[in-house]
Amino acid sequence: MTNLSQKPVAMITGGSQGIGRETARTLAARGYALAVAALDTPHLSDAVAELATLTDVLALPADLADAAAAPDLVGQVVARFGRLDALINCAGATRRGTLLDLADGDWQHGFAVKFFGTIALTRAAWPHLAEAKGSVITIAGALAHSPSESSLIGGTICAALLNFNKGLAETGRRDGVRVNAINPGWIDTGRLDSLLQQRARDAGHGDLDRAGREMIADLRITRFGQPGDVAGLIAFLLSEAGSFIHGAAIDIDGGMTKGL
Repeated sequence: MTNLSQKPVAMITGGSQGIGRETARTLAARGYALAVAALDTPHLSDAVAELATLTDVLALPADLADAAAAPDLVGQVVARFGRLDALINCAGATRRGTLLDLADGDWQHGFAVKFFGTIALTRAAWPHLAEAKGSVITIAGALAHSPSESSLIGGTICAALLNFNKGLAETGRRDGVRVNAINPGWIDTGRLDSLLQQRARDAGHGDLDRAGREMIADLRITRFGQPGDVAGLIAFLLSEAGSFIHGAAIDIDGGMTKGL
């Protein structure tokens, strides 16, 4: 039987690691109940066990490349909590590589998870978000307007998500759903660690700290971001203090794009 949660409810995709997991922690501390959707791995089990000590949490093991699963996932959230106030689209790591490195399957999988998965979940969640006068926040990325030949899939999808965000904002204005996107730059997660390890090997010195300093200098940024930087921005956008922000695509990248 559905019980109406007394807490606002946020559904977070990719919530078992990185930005998604830190966002879940941050929103739990701000009184949200959570539904965490991610691949069924030990990371999801660990995240849910941690979050359960902080708030009410629902685990949603799922491959978000399967867009047909979206209505059922949203249905589970509403069946558990009786409401849905926020959808945070965080899922979608894509394969790095240049044009000749990447196969058709790499492109198809990247779009299936990060682009079409976002669309399917947003569509399924929309009636509940409209009822709650809630929010959709989509993590796109700074690569949307700072393309890289070695991140073609990710950059292309991020650019598409920004267009989707802007168009959807008009529907949100009519239906009372706030719609925003966030463009993180280089955030200190496992993916950045892997890149710095490769950079250090290629440079022949094997020093990760040095590789990090060199990369920061090359990018002309202030520092690498932390997952908490993005999670704090998400919490602000969901708060009353952020309620006048709608249809925006906010860069949080240490100056990498510099307003371009």
